[in-house]
Amino acid sequence: MDGRLPEDVGRAALTAADLQLVQEITTRELPIDPGATGPDLLILDRTGRMLFLWDASRAPAGSHVVGSLVTDPETRAELRRRYLDREAAEEADRAELRTYLMGRPPERNRADLARLGHVLLHMAPVQVYVGDRLFSNLGSSGNLPGKSIAPTASENILARLAALPAGEWSKEEAAFVALSTVLLSSGTQARLEEANGTHLTSAGVAALLTGHIRGYGAEPPDVEGVPPVTGLEALARRCAAERRARLGDGTVFYRLIHGANLNKTEHLLRPALGYADVPLPLRALLEREAGIGADTTTIGETAPAFEALSDTLHAAPAPERFSSAYEALLSRFMATLAEATASDVAMGRGPRSFAPLEPGGTGEDDPLALRSNDFFCCVAPSAAFAESFGEDRAALVKTLSAYSARMRFNSWHYLPHTLGITDRVPGRDDWFFAPTMPDLTHHSDQHHTGHVAFHVRYAIRVPLGIDHAGRHLPGLYDLRLMRGAGERYTTDDLRAAVASGRVLAVLHQAMSRHRVTVRDFGNEWFRARYG
Repeated sequence: MDGRLPEDVGRAALTAADLQLVQEITTRELPIDPGATGPDLLILDRTGRMLFLWDASRAPAGSHVVGSLVTDPETRAELRRRYLDREAAEEADRAELRTYLMGRPPERNRADLARLGHVLLHMAPVQVYVGDRLFSNLGSSGNLPGKSIAPTASENILARLAALPAGEWSKEEAAFVALSTVLLSSGTQARLEEANGTHLTSAGVAALLTGHIRGYGAEPPDVEGVPPVTGLEALARRCAAERRARLGDGTVFYRLIHGANLNKTEHLLRPALGYADVPLPLRALLEREAGIGADTTTIGETAPAFEALSDTLHAAPAPERFSSAYEALLSRFMATLAEATASDVAMGRGPRSFAPLEPGGTGEDDPLALRSNDFFCCVAPSAAFAESFGEDRAALVKTLSAYSARMRFNSWHYLPHTLGITDRVPGRDDWFFAPTMPDLTHHSDQHHTGHVAFHVRYAIRVPLGIDHAGRHLPGLYDLRLMRGAGERYTTDDLRAAVASGRVLAVLHQAMSRHRVTVRDFGNEWFRARYG
């Protein structure tokens, strides 16, 4: 992928047999003839996954031939034997998983299918391999419920499986359900996205969970001699428990996202964050505006200063070109952060009004009646990004407005989960789980539709929640940084963004006491401000 995807992430898509063969080809320096057509073919299928075929006639439609393996008969026979042995071992693993599901009460299998279907419907795309099958809820190859496939669609294999005994499921289908259920039990629903672009096996899931448990500073349970699924379930329970413990002690988790195949891996951001992680120019702004001293240690220490500032902002007259002093500060905050992090833009979204966020809202204040324009997204460009448009200010305005519109949609999309009213009747089913972990994304312009259109190659997202009306509202706000080119963001950039986001959350929390209304940051505002 020309540097767009780390090799270890790309190789995780391969079956154990194909991976073994790739390693053999590399180690032995076996030649590949790109002009030959068989019989030993390396191909790329339509999803971009590499496969090895001993029989060229098995090449699926639309695949791309990389070349033919050039070997002598003795080497070919040896490689084929080792390949088939490894392939048979993975086939046996899938058969064992199906046998396990066949031995369970049917209602438990149906419950797992229902849970899996519910999660898939309300999360970002999933694309995983099992054997020679792709399981995905994205695009024309989709066969799982999601944005592209409705729960009732004939293509939804989960609905079909729910009507059949497990003994009539294919081994690949059984393995997908069993291993996906284990992954969901090991942490948040986002854990399933860690399998994006990879080949699901019992050994692979065990390695993933073991790695996380050790990363949390604990040791995995001893599963020697227990049945494979029993061992996986024990690993999932320990993984979930240790993750909760790390969250309890303040550990910051983040996801590294590879845009080329949507693989999203969880990591820990260490050491602990402090106010010193906020970029110096932003700290200087906050010292001028809120009197937050340079010797401040923790972000929590800023709360009294922001409470006092919120009273001042609420009472202050609106500066020129802004509807309130609060909105003017948000714009300066984003502009300062964009410059300090060498970003093209910095932006943050949130609700325009607090009235619909009160518990039990009805009528005009019913939160489920809100639309994307009932939310705001403050977008501020760096000077270099604004100057890159030259005299074409209309294009700059269009770009900033488009960024803002997409983020406003995200607020609307997450709202039922943010407010904890996903099961309300009547309700909305077109919602996604509100994000809680920061994201660091590379090469997002290789896949994400909006990012492709607006050339968002590197991005950081920091979800922000506040407490309001006796409830915690996750993901109600966020902070984002974006670069369309140049260097990718580093974990140091992420630390700066997360620290800045936490400061921003303290400001939003303080302003929520006044139930402020945000009027700026719509299309007309961007035209007046940057046109």
